[in-house]
Parts: sequence; structure tokens; C-alpha cells
Amino acid sequence: MGADTAASHLIFFIVSVIIALSVAGGIFMNVQSISTAATIGSKALSEQLRTDITVINDPDTIPYDGGVYTFYVKNTGKEELSPAGITVLIDGVTVTGGNINTTVIQGGTIWRATDVLKVNASVSLNPGSHKFRVITGNGIDDEFEFRRW
Repeated sequence: MGADTAASHLIFFIVSVIIALSVAGGIFMNVQSISTAATIGSKALSEQLRTDITVINDPDTIPYDGGVYTFYVKNTGKEELSPAGITVLIDGVTVTGGNINTTVIQGGTIWRATDVLKVNASVSLNPGSHKFRVITGNGIDDEFEFRRW
């Protein structure tokens, strides 16, 4: 009779330990995934805080040659950027594909701090006021108003 009670208690103890380990493992996995998400989020936020760009054109004199407008955008932040990762909008319409060409004036394929990016956009615009907007790959943007005469 005493051995039966000890065996029952031993079984209950082993089951309790297994359940406790399962719960602890589940909690550990959740905490680990939250920690990873927080780390990724903080890196993205840090990158955004170090990123800044400024369109440096003269709004009264936008270089124009046969349907191609030229804009100059300076990397005024501390983060290196990829020219291929930018999005250009003129009057709220995305300029895509062969209608856009970007070149880092200082050379190379990386748009470093203080470098100027030359953006050639092939668009048809009527005379009047227009908005040029450039957005980096991490969501930082600058908007520039200009007139076409």
C-alpha cells in the first residue's frame, strides 16, 4: 500500500515537472521572439534617425533638356544610401523604369553622406507649379516645389 502511494506521487511529480518545463519553454520562445523584434525595430529606427536628404535645386531654374528634368539631392544625413532604393514622385505620380536615371556625382554606387545624387526624370509637365518628392529606401523623404515656365 505504501509503495502504491509513492509510485502515484512519483508519477504526479514527473508529470508536473514535464508540464512546468513545457510552459517555461513556451514562455522563453515568446520572450526570445519579442526581443528579436525589438532589436530589429531599434536598428531600423536608428537608421532612420541617421538618414536625411535635401533637394538642393534652385526652384526657379530646373535644368530641362528635351523632356528630361534634372534634380539634385544631397545626402545630409550620416547613413550611406543606395541610389537604386529611392522612389521619385512628381505631382504625386511615381516615376518608374526607364523614365528615371540616378547618378552619384562624386562617383561610385553608394550615396554617402555629403554626396549629391543627380536624378534625371523623363516626364511631360504642363506649365505651372509642380512638386518633386524623393523617398529613400527607409522612408525618409524631401519635397521640393518648382515651376515650369
